[in-house]
Amino acid sequence: MYIPVKQKRENNYTSKTRIMKHVYTVHTKLIEGKTYYFVKKIMTIPELGEAANLVTGYGMHTDFEKACNIASIDDPAARKQLWAELELQHKPKEPAKKPSIVITDSVNKWLAEVGVAVLN
Repeated sequence: MYIPVKQKRENNYTSKTRIMKHVYTVHTKLIEGKTYYFVKKIMTIPELGEAANLVTGYGMHTDFEKACNIASIDDPAARKQLWAELELQHKPKEPAKKPSIVITDSVNKWLAEVGVAVLN
């Protein structure tokens, strides 16, 4: 029995349904004293991993809403989530605590006798 190539391909491609979803990213950058918002709209197929990621929208503007419009991000929930992400990124962080270093007498003695010559 002869099966045309076109029919065979249709069967291969229609047998599985792939689910696409959008992922959004945002970051800011200070340029000449102004904050610019950079937003991306990425279409992905989770089953195929990172290889299936495709940037479908990219926006840059000093106004967050306009950057989202440029990137074609129409979903209000996605915009709220991106804004919340930005607020978390710019939340003041506590400075890292420096560990206290205790220099023992033997180290001081070594530095006084030999260390200065070795270090120079």
